[in-house]
Amino acid sequence: MALRFPRFSQGLAQDPTTRRIWFGIATAHDFESHDDITEERLYQNIFASHFGQLAIIFLWTSGNLFHVAWQGNFETWIQDPLHVRPIAHAIWDPHFGQPAVEAFTRGGALGPVNIAYSGVYQWWYTIGLRTNEDLYTGALFLLFLSALSLIGGWLHLQPKWKPRVSWFKNAESRLNHHLSGLFGVSSLAWTGHLVHVAIPASRGEYVRWNNFLSVLPHPQGLGPLFTGQWNLYAQNPRFK
Repeated sequence: MALRFPRFSQGLAQDPTTRRIWFGIATAHDFESHDDITEERLYQNIFASHFGQLAIIFLWTSGNLFHVAWQGNFETWIQDPLHVRPIAHAIWDPHFGQPAVEAFTRGGALGPVNIAYSGVYQWWYTIGLRTNEDLYTGALFLLFLSALSLIGGWLHLQPKWKPRVSWFKNAESRLNHHLSGLFGVSSLAWTGHLVHVAIPASRGEYVRWNNFLSVLPHPQGLGPLFTGQWNLYAQNPRFK
């Protein structure tokens, strides 16, 4: 015999009125009643799901990088950003030439589709990416982070690594995790990338893993920082 909705309360399910429907919907997120879940298991599942959300974000971003590197015109756009239109993917159909473009373009329009720019080309250019190889490297790195996040979520559901409810209710532990682990490390990593990669790239210097320890972010190094001559950093000098 099939169980009626809501299954977590068969007494309510036998109610002949629509009260069982509205009450069942209203308590849809009452996990302790629905699944006989404990407070500790609820915290653990929510904590593990955060790793899954990070994995999805990393995977989505990795897909954008890979898609443009494979199908886009990023390297061509880099050569002349003012006159080359960034595209999401190449058109491989040999029949889609100029006659087809004109046939599908309505009067007064510049093209057969409405051009909508996402701005990723400009953003990648700003942070120092210059070649398709850079995009592929970024895609692989984010794919690695996605897999690492999935492993982290699975690991925190194993009996040996499950956090206890006391850890979740300890504000100090939670703040240390979020402030130092999330904001601290990510802020330092992003700042390091901007200083050591993005700014030199804006001056024509190509900085990557094989030379970032030997290339100064600024020709004068940290001298202006410690001498108070911070205005020198704004002069945008050219590397010789």
